[in-house]
Amino acid sequence: MSASIPPPEPGDVINYIYLFAHEAAAGRDEGVKERPVLVIASDAMGVAVVPITTKGEARSSRSDRIPDPVARAMGLPRAGESHVVVNDVNDFDWRGHDVIDLKTGSFLYGRCPPTYFQKIVRAVQASAALITDRR
Repeated sequence: MSASIPPPEPGDVINYIYLFAHEAAAGRDEGVKERPVLVIASDAMGVAVVPITTKGEARSSRSDRIPDPVARAMGLPRAGESHVVVNDVNDFDWRGHDVIDLKTGSFLYGRCPPTYFQKIVRAVQASAALITDRR
């Protein structure tokens, strides 16, 4: 994996081995499987992502069901069953070893439409504010 590959843009959907907070709390230091994730922030050194579930397995009440047309635009394999989890964020140095190329040779699934992306960013910010307020 080359460091010369530019980082994804906010709104990109990439393939990544995501480590959920409940997995880290149980002692894991690596995610269980690769999954699509939505890039919510990035720069030359790092990327922040939120997970997308594609089999209707959202464990969190803080998730948003992705409308079918949006899921298709994002390149997701299962429209109708996908959710963005907004209260669990990973950040990592670019390009981390957990970014996995798809069969296409690229790590990119697709892009999130801007209006839906802004909705998710606001939900992630609200969720972070709730967590901060509880401390």
